[in-house]
Order: sequence, then structure tokens, then C-alpha cells
Amino acid sequence: MKVLHYEHNGVGVIISRSLQRIGVESRVLSSAPHPFGFKEDFLFHRHRFRTWREIRRRSEWKRYYDFDILHSHDSLRLPENVIVHWRGKLIQHYHDPKTTGSLYPANVPSFVSLPSILKAVPNATWLPIPVDTDVFSPEKMVPHNNFRIGYCAQSLDPSKQKFIPSREIDSALDKLTTKAEALPLLNIIQHEHMTGYYGKIDVWVDRVGQDFYGFAAVEAAAMGIPVITQIGEDEKAFVPDCPFTSVDRTDVPAAIVSLAEDETSRKALGARAREYAVDIHDSTRVARRCLELYESLMR
Repeated sequence: MKVLHYEHNGVGVIISRSLQRIGVESRVLSSAPHPFGFKEDFLFHRHRFRTWREIRRRSEWKRYYDFDILHSHDSLRLPENVIVHWRGKLIQHYHDPKTTGSLYPANVPSFVSLPSILKAVPNATWLPIPVDTDVFSPEKMVPHNNFRIGYCAQSLDPSKQKFIPSREIDSALDKLTTKAEALPLLNIIQHEHMTGYYGKIDVWVDRVGQDFYGFAAVEAAAMGIPVITQIGEDEKAFVPDCPFTSVDRTDVPAAIVSLAEDETSRKALGARAREYAVDIHDSTRVARRCLELYESLMR
């Protein structure tokens, strides 16, 4: 079996690597290099004129027709010749929280990275975000004295800025009596170096207001770091044993203060976060779930 992942968003690359580790031939095709350094195997030709680029790309797809399964992570509908070629062996994977509906009929199997997307794509299956729990592990933590709050403050995707509770984090710092500081993730760090960043923080404050946690929360959890986020009431049914601290935005400062001032509870939550990441989000487990679907389509 040969599996082709198209447009990765990080998830495709991680799943593909894990499939390779369990003996499946898997590759990643992308239209452009990923800004965080997730490395594709094949890259489409980049033409500066959009019309010519689209014409060339329809032809380029033929180079990959020998792959048995197409696992697409693209947020746009694939070209018709691609859909026809992989009919019955195409899987659509939705990652964008702003997804408003299905790209394909219900007979095309679909995954979603966030249970909240199921409201727009009800026939899909939630596939947890994968993390390599051998790479992201508590052994990479670096000893330090200050209590450090990690959160994403990058401007790469401006639409996400409103979900990062920066002011609430500042409010928590004002209330803390222990020595503490914020360690915002400001610049783009290549994914292979992210353990170095997580290794310096004591808590990860994830996005709040999107009804579920994101990629960074899973990686931080795998490192044994407690996570503060917001999980919607409907979404909690999918993760009843999730140890993340789920709060509304107004409760973020209190959650941070509680973790900062109770080291015992913080370490216990971090250990539970690690166990949860391994049980639910480990990339090999996620890859095996994908393989089950691939094999069913090949029968």
C-alpha cells in the first residue's frame, strides 16, 4: 500500500512519518514549504502566474497516480481529475476551526482534528492531533527557578490573535506573589527545535474561545506541562478524561495563579497531561487508526 498525504499542516507530516515507522509506504505532497519546517517529500512546481500554475498542477497530479490512497489535508476541494482518479480511496481531513461544510459527499470518509468541526461536517470522525511522544517528552525539560507561562503570541495567523488571552496572563502576573514571568512564543521556531521552548515553561496557556485545544497544547502536554485551555460542553464528551484545565476567559488568571502557587498540584497535572497525550495523541496510535481506514478502502 502506498499512501499520499496532500497539504500537511504539520499533521500530515507527523502521520506520514509514523506510518513509515510501522512499515507503510507514505509520502507528503505540498504546494509550498511549511513555515514551521515540517518537511514534505514532494513539492509542486511553483509558477508565478496563477492560471498557468493551476493548469500545470492538474497535469502534475498524474506523477502521483501510483499511490493507492490519497489523504488530503487541503481546505479546498481537489481538482476533478484528482477526485475521479482516487474515487473510493480518497480521505478528506479537516483542520480549520472555521470550516463551514463538507467539501465532498458523505460517501467520502473524513477526519476532523477538532471535535468542534463535527458541527459543520457531521459525517466525519474525530482523529486526535498526533504528537511524537518520544521526541516531546518530560526528559527535555530544563530546570529553572522562575514560574514561566508559555503562550503563542505569533502574528502569522492574525485570526487566532483574539483567542490568545494575553491581557488575562498579564493580570495573573500582577496577582502572583511568587517569582514569575511570561515567556510568549513570538517568533517562528522550526518544529524540530520546539522542545527547547517548551522545556523552559511551567504551564501552557492555549487558545480560549474555540471550544477545543490546539497543536501546541498537545505537544506541551506530552512534555508533562499542565495546559490551560477552553473545551466546549459538546466537545467534552469526546475527551471525558482530559486533564487540561478548561476555563472561560475571565477565569484564566485564577487558573494560572492556582498552578503557580501549588507546585504539587502542578506536577500532578503535568504527569496526567503526559499520560493523556500518550494515550490519546501519540502519533503511532493515530497512524494505526488511519491505517485501519486505508485498509478498509483497499478491500
